Amino acid sequence: MRPPRASRRRTAGFTLVEMLAVLAILALVAGMAVPYLRGSASDRVRLEAASRHLAAALRLSRAAAVLRQTEVALVVDTDRHEFASAAVPRETFDQDIAVQLEIAEPERANPSRGGVRFFADGSSTGGEITLRLGNREARICVNWLAGETRLGGGC
Repeated sequence: MRPPRASRRRTAGFTLVEMLAVLAILALVAGMAVPYLRGSASDRVRLEAASRHLAAALRLSRAAAVLRQTEVALVVDTDRHEFASAAVPRETFDQDIAVQLEIAEPERANPSRGGVRFFADGSSTGGEITLRLGNREARICVNWLAGETRLGGGC
């Protein structure tokens, strides 16, 4: 024997209004969470892109020094947020990325400007360049003996 039609409707599941209310709450929570997730991922990607770009410029400067059999210095200006060398045209990075230079003193032009010099044999003056964005940081290490440029870790 079948239950009457009215009792089947009450036990059949959720009403359309209940489903819409749940979806609205989920959309509200997701809308509030997205800016927090987007900000940190965006900062991470921006910092990684800037550090890779600077590391590539260092490697290109070293290659140019070896190829041309001359000295090539990549100079970083922390106030202007830019870098350049004889092999790399002037490039800029985001204004909110802080840069710290740990380089040989003879390569420091002033407190905010200095760089790494590469020699014809591939060696360099060495150093460490740290980029910071928010609570994240990326380090670029240049080995003085081999002139090798490496991302991450300590020098």
